[in-house]
Amino acid sequence: MLPKRFAFDRRLPDEATVRAALDERAITPFGPGEDLDRLHRVLYPAFRLTFEYEASELLSFGANRETTTTLVDGLVEGNDRFVHEYVDGTADPVTVDPGEFDLGSDHPGLGTTVMLEFQATNDRAESVLVERLLDYRERRAAAGEEAAAVFLNKFKDAYGLPNDFDPDGGIDVVDVSRVYLPFWLAEFRADSADHAYIVSFRDESDADVDHPDGWVAEWVSGDPTVVGDFGYEVDLDRVQRSAGDAGSDGTGSDRGVGDAETNHEGGPDPLDSSGSRGAGAGDGDTEAVQPDGVEMNADSLVDLAPDHGFGEVGGMADLKETLRHKVVRPVTDPDRFAEYGLSVVNGVLLHGPPGCGKTYVTRALAGELGHAFVEVSPADVTSKYMGEPAQKVADVFEIARANAPCLLFIDEIDGIAGDRGGGADMNSSEQQLVNQLLTELESLDDHDVVVVGATNLLEDVDPAIRRSGRFDERVEVPPPDADARRAILDLHLAGRPTVDDLDRSPAVERTVGYAASDLELIAENAAREALRDEAPIGKSHLESALESTESSIGDWVGVSHKEGTHVVQPDGVDLSAHSLVTVDVDQSFGDVGGMAELKARLRETVLDPLSNPETYDRYDIDVLSGLLLYGPPGCGKTHVTRALAGELDHAFVEVSPADLTSKWMGKPEENVADLFEIARANAPCLLFIDEIDAVAGSRGGMSQGSQGMVNQLLTELEALDEDDVVAVGATNLLEDVDGAIRRSGRFDERVEVSPPDVDARREILDLHLGERPVADAVDWDRIVAGTEGYAASDLELLAENAARNALRAGDPIDDDHLDAALDETQSSLRNWGDGDRYAESDAGSDLQYFG
Repeated sequence: MLPKRFAFDRRLPDEATVRAALDERAITPFGPGEDLDRLHRVLYPAFRLTFEYEASELLSFGANRETTTTLVDGLVEGNDRFVHEYVDGTADPVTVDPGEFDLGSDHPGLGTTVMLEFQATNDRAESVLVERLLDYRERRAAAGEEAAAVFLNKFKDAYGLPNDFDPDGGIDVVDVSRVYLPFWLAEFRADSADHAYIVSFRDESDADVDHPDGWVAEWVSGDPTVVGDFGYEVDLDRVQRSAGDAGSDGTGSDRGVGDAETNHEGGPDPLDSSGSRGAGAGDGDTEAVQPDGVEMNADSLVDLAPDHGFGEVGGMADLKETLRHKVVRPVTDPDRFAEYGLSVVNGVLLHGPPGCGKTYVTRALAGELGHAFVEVSPADVTSKYMGEPAQKVADVFEIARANAPCLLFIDEIDGIAGDRGGGADMNSSEQQLVNQLLTELESLDDHDVVVVGATNLLEDVDPAIRRSGRFDERVEVPPPDADARRAILDLHLAGRPTVDDLDRSPAVERTVGYAASDLELIAENAAREALRDEAPIGKSHLESALESTESSIGDWVGVSHKEGTHVVQPDGVDLSAHSLVTVDVDQSFGDVGGMAELKARLRETVLDPLSNPETYDRYDIDVLSGLLLYGPPGCGKTHVTRALAGELDHAFVEVSPADLTSKWMGKPEENVADLFEIARANAPCLLFIDEIDAVAGSRGGMSQGSQGMVNQLLTELEALDEDDVVAVGATNLLEDVDGAIRRSGRFDERVEVSPPDVDARREILDLHLGERPVADAVDWDRIVAGTEGYAASDLELLAENAARNALRAGDPIDDDHLDAALDETQSSLRNWGDGDRYAESDAGSDLQYFG
């Protein structure tokens, strides 16, 4: 039942006033040709939490309990960071009679005013802040204060927590109330466009695509079914139910509003959530359809009624929600998405480490869709006979079309459609196979066939296959999360004798970064241990299995067992995150010889602001977002940057010009955008752009392609303010970097990494000789004095040459071996071609050995 009265944080202007104001000016990119097609008032639910917290002694000048208020999203949809901005208006809410609004007499929630139903209880809302605080403390305990600081800042920003909030104190919620945030949602169309454009606002004067209230429109336009999903009287369990289990009419619809076909103005209502999915090929049949003229056996490839669904996929909540959002909803309700200019997905490329469940989750996806499942692997289509592989591909797609609606799963698609860039290794028959696959994919627009490809590495798949239009979506299937690991262990221990109180938690905690297949092996090994003891599987057997079973994908995904993280490959990105990202950097400033002044400056400008953001915020000092290192080659810019990432406990993303440049028009800009997408996906991270002058040199006389790359880099750097990404560029000569890149705001700090001084040279030699046998009596002062003008890389080479000399003699390294190494190893800086330019530069050091 509708509540008798409910609270608004404010009233909106009436519909007539809004329509009149919107008709007077162009609101959307359609321009003067736009037409206001529909106007709805949307009531967005929020929980108002009043809570007590411990104030920091440092910022409040004495510990005490303070009280404040915030708002929490009533839909549990992740919009907390937007919702809390409206908290001030809820201090004195307006009480409203629902009878004032057209909430839909026949179809509740679908009237001119759309009231979105709360999807959580008051108790759940009360626990949100406490759970987030506990998450922070767990991260801090596991990774340290610095690593957890980023999470704390996000937590405070998302809920508008005061600057004096002390995370070591408690949070006590003293009151929870419900309030609605009203927004106008205006839908515009134009004769020149085949899709709608949505704008959200509160005051008609603020109606604009870039207005702060625009998050509501963005939330709706990303998935036009969500408003209907959350409309009043929706079953509150919809979020937990899988789409295949929802509904009682056999359609599989997971929406509780049902059968409204028109809105108050006529035509399909964008807020109507009705729709059904296809019944599946051969509904009621027991055999797959065998197309005429096709030799391949359809029965061996087609499962007409896959008996899996997302309910059988343990954990992986983010992955399942991504597939629901990007595949299930568009496919089951294509008209709604088309109305908003969103095309139906006809291809998905799953990627991720081997053994992590790409095949299993795809079969479950077919069950969610209610589609037949057609599975094919490279072995099904390859052949030694010329032209036969291409014919087999054609046959596979003919079978898929005959058994539509279906999901066609191509496992190991890189084995069928590898990158043709290495053309010398691909014969004519293989090239024909790839071309045939491209042709078949292009022809699927009018057929109820969803194609899912699976690969371990995206870059192994031919770029023409990867590009948008063939595979619209690329989705990572990461190693199983904690919930998934527990479910997998439960699955493989089921049916085997276990002790009654067997605790799986230690195994779940110790298997971060393990594949699903590894967990299956652990369960099997535990069973074997128990069989030897002729006893039920107990704690000791599980521990023994853990000790004897390593992750098969640890190196593959760059797993950090300490953090429980892995390399994330963002959707739609062609650059390989795996080749660029190091999750766990095993270096620190202690591994950097000398450079005491440089390390002190990096601590002051980078480490301290990120470790103590509240203090810097109190004094209105911005946290560093960019650092430009410059200096002669071989002096340790890369080495000290990697150590800086280790000190920050950040992932390290390293890129060189070779990773970004391309002969294809537009590709360098796309690579730069992909690079920053990878950095954001793996945040907190340090992004290191080596030889940045080759990526962003002075644009004077630069080609159009190179200019585009510089412009894209500028755009990405400007957008880093809200991301946990520290960008570091390295160059030999500061003036070779584009002036716009150098200016403050893009790279806040510019720091010289000069050749090592006498103390640093001694430390560097100690570092590289530390694990080698060295004689006791070495005249280090004389040796170090002889290395004046050496770069750090020259000293590393000197140490290696001395070790080789000693190895040949079979003795510890002594003065003679070091003297011989000094004769063999010259300073690379004395012959550096740009030495004079560096010495004359305003930013460089006038060092005596240049020239």
